[in-house]
Amino acid sequence: MNANGWIEEEFYPWFRINVPRSYSKRDHMFLSKSICEYHSPSMVQTLLRCKGKEWNATLTGVVQRRLVNGWKQFVVDNNLKEGSVLLFELVEATSSAMIFAVEVLG
Repeated sequence: MNANGWIEEEFYPWFRINVPRSYSKRDHMFLSKSICEYHSPSMVQTLLRCKGKEWNATLTGVVQRRLVNGWKQFVVDNNLKEGSVLLFELVEATSSAMIFAVEVLG
């Protein structure tokens, strides 16, 4: 990270999720531990960008990080089903906010 707290990398960190049945019906989603090493606060405002639209969510938890307060609407708006594949790319991060570019592959 640079002095302003932004990630400076040639390639941004990313992870893939195959959506299980439980994630398409719940109001939260657990995130990869590796992507969350960029943040230590237990609660971070998060923006999901997908197909030219944006969803506000909250990343919460210390040991198990999960997206809440916006995940369910993201699922509904993107018609996610069991087996959908999502690519999350962390494109911006500060101590108080994270922005993910999300691509729905199936």
